Amino acid sequence: MKLNELRSQLGFVKYYLAMVFVLACLFYAGHEFADKKNYLLSAKIDVMQSSIDNLSSENQALNSELNVKKVELEVASIANEQAQLSYKEFMRKDAELREQISFYQKVMAPELTQDGFVVESVEIVSTVSANNYAISVMMLQRENIKAIIKGTLNLTLQGSQNTVPINYDLKELLDDKTEKMAFSFKYFQVLELRVTLPEDFIPEQIQIKTDIYKYKRKRGSYASTIEWDEAFSESD
Repeated sequence: MKLNELRSQLGFVKYYLAMVFVLACLFYAGHEFADKKNYLLSAKIDVMQSSIDNLSSENQALNSELNVKKVELEVASIANEQAQLSYKEFMRKDAELREQISFYQKVMAPELTQDGFVVESVEIVSTVSANNYAISVMMLQRENIKAIIKGTLNLTLQGSQNTVPINYDLKELLDDKTEKMAFSFKYFQVLELRVTLPEDFIPEQIQIKTDIYKYKRKRGSYASTIEWDEAFSESD
């Protein structure tokens, strides 16, 4: 009887020891698993913290850049306002100057105000014939709203002959006596003339005069004087 009880007690001890061993293994495995999990979580936290730090640095850099852009925008806005004010001041002064120029033109050079008509240029070229010249007169209309203007040029050649001042009506010197010096244009017109000058005549100036007509009504008169030497150029 005692032997059976002893065996029973030994079996219980073995069972108890086995349970203790299993529990110890489970505790150890749980501890290791927890440590490993804690390690992984710690590593993940470190990665996330590093990402947060990087994002924070990038955010600070972006905020700094944004602040710089705001300052630049503000400076540009102020500069633009000043430029607008300067432009308005420039336009005001320009309008004043144009008004003054227009006034002085009307007083000192009324020919420049006759419906925009102007003789833009006169070119004189000698030909192969003795005392013979080709004269080109370019006329323009300087108006924003253009209509056809008409008239007839009266050209007077002023100079000296045998040391005596003398004037010639250019019509009298035309090679083609039937040629007209009338004009009719909306934008511009070039009048081409051929003249032969008298012997011993020294040309000095060409005086240009004409009346301006628009819509069959006289709108003004034009007068200017061109220096012969300024308009003359040697033929090739």
